[in-house]
Amino acid sequence: MVLSYNQVIFPPDQSNKAAEAWAEWMKQNPPDPSIEKTICVAVRSTEDGNVLAIGIGDIAKGKVKEALVRTTAQNLFMAARVPGLKYKADVMLDVSEAYKLLGMTSPEY
Repeated sequence: MVLSYNQVIFPPDQSNKAAEAWAEWMKQNPPDPSIEKTICVAVRSTEDGNVLAIGIGDIAKGKVKEALVRTTAQNLFMAARVPGLKYKADVMLDVSEAYKLLGMTSPEY
C-alpha cells in the first residue's frame, strides 16, 4: 500500500475562504478513485492557533506521479485563494513496499 499524506495550514480567519476554495476545487476536479481513494480527512487546530487540515489517501498501484500532480495542483489552487495558506504533501509506504524499495523482503509480522 502506498499512502498520500497532505496537510494544509491556514489562519482561522481564512476558514470561509478555505472551505469555499476546497468546494470549488472539488466541483471542478471530482475525486478519481482510479488514482487515489480518500481514507480520511481530519481538521484540528495547531499549537499556534492556525487550522490544520489533513488528508490521507490510498494511491492506486502505479499512480504515485498522478496522485502527486493532482495534490500539488489542488494545493496551489488553494494557496492562490487563501491568504496565509501553507501546504505539504508526502508519500508514505507500508512496510512491505518500503522494503521492496530497498531491494529486500519484508519481515513477517
